Amino acid sequence: MNFAETAALSTPARRSGRGYVDFNAVPEAHRQIDARLVNWGRWCHGSVARQVSPMFRMVPPEPKDSAQARIETGERIDHLDAAKIHAAVIHLPLQHRGVLNWVYVKPWMTPKKACQVIGTSLVELGRLLTDSRNMLLAKGA
Repeated sequence: MNFAETAALSTPARRSGRGYVDFNAVPEAHRQIDARLVNWGRWCHGSVARQVSPMFRMVPPEPKDSAQARIETGERIDHLDAAKIHAAVIHLPLQHRGVLNWVYVKPWMTPKKACQVIGTSLVELGRLLTDSRNMLLAKGA
């Protein structure tokens, strides 16, 4: 066993009888809605335009290579699709909205803190995430 496997086995959730939930695992059936929700999460943050000091405002940008250009085009936000997802998300029950907000808009929040905010357990949080994606798929969002 390597260090990462040992660390994974020693986590409190793994040791306890409550079970272990991998929030980063996305089932194959949810891949499309997950990609749309990732787009929605970026859309919720607004413009990510780089702030430039007024002193350097007129300096031309550095030339980009083809790899960097591909990365930037892959991160473009589809505003129309994000608005459709947003319209569907606001009609979900409160806990389901909360879990989607945690996973896609505020991913820096720990699962424990998300459980406290939403008022649920780790296992229930995983079930809410799956149910939320299923609800959006059922609505045809």
